[in-house]
Amino acid sequence: MVVLQFRKDINGLRALAVIAVVLYHFNESWMSGGFAGVDVFFVISGFLMTAIIFKGIEQQTFSIIKFYKARANRIIPPLAVLCIALLIFAWFFELNYSFSTISKHIISSLGFVSNITYWKESGYFDAVSHEKWLLHSWSLSVEWQFYILYPLVLVAMKKFMPVKVMKASILVATVLSFILCIIASNKWPTAAYYLLPARAWEMMLGGLAFLYPLQLKVERKKLLEYFGLLLVISSYVLVSKESIWPGYLALFPALGTFFIIIAHRDDSRLMNNAVFQKLGTWSYSIYLWHWPLVVFMNGYLIYNTKNILLLILLSLLLGMISYKLIEKKISGYTTAVLLLTTLGAAFTVNIYDGSFDLRAKSQGPDNQFIETYKNYEMDPSGLFLKCNASYRILKTKKPNVGNDCISSEQGGIFLWGDSHIGSISTGLRKSLGDSMPFNLLTSSGCAPSFVHRKNGFDRHDVGCDYSNDLAYQVVLDNKPEIVVLGQRGWHEKNDWGNTIKQLHSMGVLKVVIIGPLPQWKPSLPAIYLQRHKGEVFISDPNFDKKILKSNAYLNEFHAQNKNFIFIDMLKNLCSYRESKLNCRAKIDDTLITFDYGHLTVEGSNFVAENYIYPKIIN
Repeated sequence: MVVLQFRKDINGLRALAVIAVVLYHFNESWMSGGFAGVDVFFVISGFLMTAIIFKGIEQQTFSIIKFYKARANRIIPPLAVLCIALLIFAWFFELNYSFSTISKHIISSLGFVSNITYWKESGYFDAVSHEKWLLHSWSLSVEWQFYILYPLVLVAMKKFMPVKVMKASILVATVLSFILCIIASNKWPTAAYYLLPARAWEMMLGGLAFLYPLQLKVERKKLLEYFGLLLVISSYVLVSKESIWPGYLALFPALGTFFIIIAHRDDSRLMNNAVFQKLGTWSYSIYLWHWPLVVFMNGYLIYNTKNILLLILLSLLLGMISYKLIEKKISGYTTAVLLLTTLGAAFTVNIYDGSFDLRAKSQGPDNQFIETYKNYEMDPSGLFLKCNASYRILKTKKPNVGNDCISSEQGGIFLWGDSHIGSISTGLRKSLGDSMPFNLLTSSGCAPSFVHRKNGFDRHDVGCDYSNDLAYQVVLDNKPEIVVLGQRGWHEKNDWGNTIKQLHSMGVLKVVIIGPLPQWKPSLPAIYLQRHKGEVFISDPNFDKKILKSNAYLNEFHAQNKNFIFIDMLKNLCSYRESKLNCRAKIDDTLITFDYGHLTVEGSNFVAENYIYPKIIN
């Protein structure tokens, strides 16, 4: 097997990448584009794999089996040990549903298909990212899938074409994959983020750095390295999770990494310093351990700077230990035993759905409390799910809603928006009774608007466009007197002015916008059980503060536009006490939301009866 010369500049790049990712995950305000560190890793990986494969092919010593074994020995042992640690931790501290979910994610991570798993789980009602202990393993799955396919393709190509044509083919494939990435990021953003086809160009770009090296003078190398660093660091601080990613913006960290690799400056003071070299050496293990610590912090600790810094230090310590005791020590037969043992344990937990009588957490009121909200039926009538277009696509494979979502009578009230307006509809229907015709159209993650947002094939995009198109027809045909609009957040991105104007022009007498409901990360049941038992109003650091911006925007917009009714749910459900925001968490004996922010039946009834019905019916 080909052994590559150790490159300190690449090791420094690894450090730069893992620093960005760790800072972003622990506190995204510290480095808003730190997730681009993963793109840096992809380019580095592509460079190294291409070098190994091509040198082996040229020397006629390349073995696909040995290549796979080397990758397995590098990637699997630290990942498997992390998975074992998570299973042990979950046995003692996690409830059944979480224990079962962890086992399922371990299986997909060690099977290197977790990117596909998380892509499929990206629905609106699935666990939020900070409940997924192995979410970061998606990038390892992408790399492994590349490792499987890339050498097979190159070995096959070598039989039919000279090396020069092979190199040109990789160049063309890189360009085509990048074009696909741009298209997919706009049309199918979730798939583009998680799946190999839209990410392959980054790894092939790294391959081009090996295939087409440049001979440069020392000063030119230094300038190229500085320019590459500028591109990488700019992407860390100028982009954010609101940016379309990967898309064309990913070209900045990818090209920056490409230029630094091409410059090949092992004597660089920027990249070759003691701190960067240590962090680069430990980077894989640091990457593995940091994310579970982020999830641990969100579930078990108060979110503050002190805890963040302590856990970052712990990430580095565990990374160092993992490198020295696992990465450097375990290989060959031991890797296979470790993999099979971990998979066997995870399969066993999954079969029993996380429930074992031996576990203290498996029984008792806490587990029952969480199970109640995990399996919560938010609308006993079933209308909520019938009228949610993206959910219907998931179940029926085509955009549609139930016949009883739209009234056969004209006039009345029409609720339109995302799943949050759907959860409000349960209580409002009870308050209204049979007093007027009722219409409901929602789609998960969908802002009510007459403008198409994507025209893609992602079910949320298709469902949203279908729901909004149908909403236009409902207003046109049924002529509702009242239209109630609502969405989870990001209200500042919606063109409310034109929507309100058009609704009035179509004969709607009252347009009502309901502001965002209180929301918590990862979920209200989780934080209530951990920190707020018995409290009716709670102040918690895991309150989603982003909705405050959306609510402030709506207040300002309403102050300047009186042609609609604004219902400020944060004002109704929350108040400041001693400079802390306290929000209602319970209605009698039931939580107000069953997940991060969708209302329970009791919560919906309370909100509708006290704050919505009196405001729109007078």
